[in-house]
Amino acid sequence: MTRTALVTGAGGGIGSATVARLVADGVHVIATDLGERAAALPPEADYVAFDLRGGDPAELFDRLGGKGLDYLVNAAGVALFDRDGSTLDIDESVWDVTLGVNLHGLRKVTTAAVEHLRRGSGKSIVNVASTAGIRGMDSPLDAYQVSKAAVVSLTRALALQLAPEGIRANTVCPGAILTPMIDYLYVDNPGRRADMESRTPLGRLGMPAEIAGAIAFLLSEDASFVTATDLVVDGGWTAQIK
Repeated sequence: MTRTALVTGAGGGIGSATVARLVADGVHVIATDLGERAAALPPEADYVAFDLRGGDPAELFDRLGGKGLDYLVNAAGVALFDRDGSTLDIDESVWDVTLGVNLHGLRKVTTAAVEHLRRGSGKSIVNVASTAGIRGMDSPLDAYQVSKAAVVSLTRALALQLAPEGIRANTVCPGAILTPMIDYLYVDNPGRRADMESRTPLGRLGMPAEIAGAIAFLLSEDASFVTATDLVVDGGWTAQIK
């Protein structure tokens, strides 16, 4: 029986890689993001344009036609590198946008998805957080860091609440991954990339497909006894003291 997944942030690097991985694994994917369908998405994916900050999450599930949902992947996220910083001086709008997408949008979609997951067979949620949500950052990016820490905490809470129904919830916490969201930072400052690579024990940046693989594992039956867990995928970065 073909299983169905909803993936938010499908136009981003990690989101599109996740859609491609799940489609390759034979999953029917409902992919959603802002605006037009991203060119990188495989044709087999069912695309729905949706605004996490203002849309009604119920419309995302119209494509199910009454069938249950097996997997939910919340990969949507924003980081306002040019405006975020210390909470002591960033503009209030940075908090509104960052938490509006990274936390409140995720929360609303997940809440709406639960009734459909109850009718599914996969019963697995994976939220894309960040190593920033479990460790401090050397340069302040407070709205982003707080939003991802909240995702980690919320996921654990949901995992415990939904466990009696057999619904699992976990996070993947990527480290430095070469996605379109941060690629321009390295293009503008090659030294920044070299520094990040030197600080990573594996000596390189991660790729979106590697995060997609971690997500696919947590969704799968191979992780059937894994819930309330934060899977760090960072090349060993957060394991060291520097």
